[in-house]
Amino acid sequence: METEVLLLLLLLAGQLLLLFPVAAWSYECDWCPGHSTASLSPHPNPNKDKEDMMEQQLLPSNGDGVPFHPAAASFHSDSAGTCYQLRCRDRRVLCSNDGVNVVVVTTEKKQATNETGGGFLLTRDAFVAMGISSSDQLAGNNLQVDFRRIPCEYKTKNLAVRVEEEGSWKAAGHLGIRFLYQGGVTDIAAVEIAHQARVQGCSSSSSFWRPMMAARRRGSNKQQGVWWHTARAPAGGPLQLRLVVTAGSGGKWLRTALPADWRPGGVYDTGIQVTDVAVRACTRSCLIAVASGNHGNDDDEVDELRRRR
Repeated sequence: METEVLLLLLLLAGQLLLLFPVAAWSYECDWCPGHSTASLSPHPNPNKDKEDMMEQQLLPSNGDGVPFHPAAASFHSDSAGTCYQLRCRDRRVLCSNDGVNVVVVTTEKKQATNETGGGFLLTRDAFVAMGISSSDQLAGNNLQVDFRRIPCEYKTKNLAVRVEEEGSWKAAGHLGIRFLYQGGVTDIAAVEIAHQARVQGCSSSSSFWRPMMAARRRGSNKQQGVWWHTARAPAGGPLQLRLVVTAGSGGKWLRTALPADWRPGGVYDTGIQVTDVAVRACTRSCLIAVASGNHGNDDDEVDELRRRR
């Protein structure tokens, strides 16, 4: 009952908040930045995450050929899989104006600071993309950065479901899944599962749906993002999944299916592209940019936003 009430509230909120793809220029004029730090990753092979993600075609793109770099973050345990743009706070002295796009591939435990609440760990390639290549600048330094969440875009990829090898035993009713190619600025708030034959053409009954629980794959000091697990997966036949995808405070239902012969390690295309972006609170800066005909980055405007914070 509590799960159903939560899902209903999310969907009702979605009726009040429009979700739609936002023009690219609005991400240039409307920063509303958060403040954090960036430091060089201590990973012994800092490009391994990038190589692994490129091999699996998991790195997003912004549609303009600007690459995303893998990063670790310590400010939010659920941030794995989300995309951010980082710029130097004092970029007129230190770095390029455009900064760097990153996708968080893991979250790490790190002592938070009062000002930032944590930080980003970047590869050397990511720092070079920001315009910083000097070893003296990188060694042992925490670079002050502005950051904002930006859409993850997978132009040729639909949302996919990967059955986790660890935690999935069909005979025992255990099923663990992870979602790949989750685009837009979105989060998955809830997932439920049912036997497809039970819910086919039955939109009103909720008695056949079983909630899946969010879990986090943990290493010694790392969390590899959210996955979903149940020990009560229905036996036999195809399975139906329904999930609530949120952008901002709004939500909507999506449905997809797993075939009857699903197997651990399998990846299944949902046929759905997730691209939702919520209207944000700082749209006034974009309205000013439209009125003035300026759709580009503007240092004075960003400085003004900082003064208002």
